[in-house]
Amino acid sequence: MTSNTQATGLGRIRRFVGELGPLRVALLMAALVLVIAVPAPGARAIYHGWGLVMSVLLPVLAPLMFMGLLLDALMTRIFASDSEGTVRSRLRAVSWMNLVIAVVLLLRWLPYYAALRV
Repeated sequence: MTSNTQATGLGRIRRFVGELGPLRVALLMAALVLVIAVPAPGARAIYHGWGLVMSVLLPVLAPLMFMGLLLDALMTRIFASDSEGTVRSRLRAVSWMNLVIAVVLLLRWLPYYAALRV
């Protein structure tokens, strides 16, 4: 792969991220952090220090982030229905990206929440 091709691919990614907007980028980055930082199923809650973040705060934020991703996917589909051309295709891509990350988030957190009912 030549450096020109790499620059073109990197340029496309930068342009796409720039078109997403800062709030959507923050939403997606927070969702990716939640996908990565899942506590072990059955882990006990820790009520002090950084353990509080991992064992109490993140499990509370995961369903909220899931609903935020679904809401953003719904809103982008609504905006895409009134748009045409490249704007419509970009909004559809954003909607699918939100749905894929929401499914990944759900699948990663499902064992944790299933262990809570035992």
